[in-house]
Amino acid sequence: MEESLIRPGYLLVLPVVVLLVAIEIVPLGYSVLLSLGAVAPSQGSITAANYAQLLSDGTLLTSVLVSLFYAAGSTALTFILGILFATMLTQLKRTRSLVESLMLLPVAVSPVVVGVVWSPSGVWDDVNTFIHFVLGLQYIDLTQAYVFLPVMALSEAWEWTPVVMLVLLGVVTSIPRESIEAASVHGASGFQIFRRIIIPFVLRSPVTQFVVALRFMDAMRAFEIPFAWSAWVGSPTAGGLTDTLSLYLFKLLVFPANGASLQYVSALAVILCAITVVSTTLLIRLLRGLGGVHGDAEAR
Repeated sequence: MEESLIRPGYLLVLPVVVLLVAIEIVPLGYSVLLSLGAVAPSQGSITAANYAQLLSDGTLLTSVLVSLFYAAGSTALTFILGILFATMLTQLKRTRSLVESLMLLPVAVSPVVVGVVWSPSGVWDDVNTFIHFVLGLQYIDLTQAYVFLPVMALSEAWEWTPVVMLVLLGVVTSIPRESIEAASVHGASGFQIFRRIIIPFVLRSPVTQFVVALRFMDAMRAFEIPFAWSAWVGSPTAGGLTDTLSLYLFKLLVFPANGASLQYVSALAVILCAITVVSTTLLIRLLRGLGGVHGDAEAR
């Protein structure tokens, strides 16, 4: 009887599994074979020469560091702003639906448009005008990496904070009201409730870990915003300071001057996938550790 109940479940999941294999596993496997020369007769026998070449590619290391900074910075900003806005929304009554709708507007904007809007000729042109002519200060030099990289990460966070906010809003509203009311009765301030009850609860939630990991993986493959910024502070040459791994891969594949073969680009795509998986796994472990630390502190 139990076996007959399980089989329909497998049948229901089977189409999804087949679809995932078709759109994820097959292309990834083909990329691995292509990077090894297994589907390129002109390259001869299977070889790991492309991966060995990657190890000596200094521009690849630059792109890896740019991607990690971009993904980590934008994900951290998205989470911090998301939990702050989610907590504030729980305090609203009549205008909550209206505020939620207005805050979702950035999600409707194309990432390329977001990059252009936050570019030196967009929002920052007005900011620099105000700083220079109203405050009498020097312009913010957006051609410097220590300036435009955080701004790029900020623009990514601006677009995706509303989505994370809505997810965390569900987590925050699921906190038992008894805990918050008991803390208030004992004289805890709003900040203390936020730090000792809301943050530990949110960090321990599997939903939080899932959405943060998803946001980090999406930021690791970011292309549109860095591509828009490369028009102002980048160049067609691969390895610039706006080049995330996806943009670096794109430049190698599209611009012949970079002199990269399709097999080499395939090896880079496999490395991008591996870096994303490893860094996301470490991030999930970090979140679980933080949740445990805050939970122990709350218990004490």
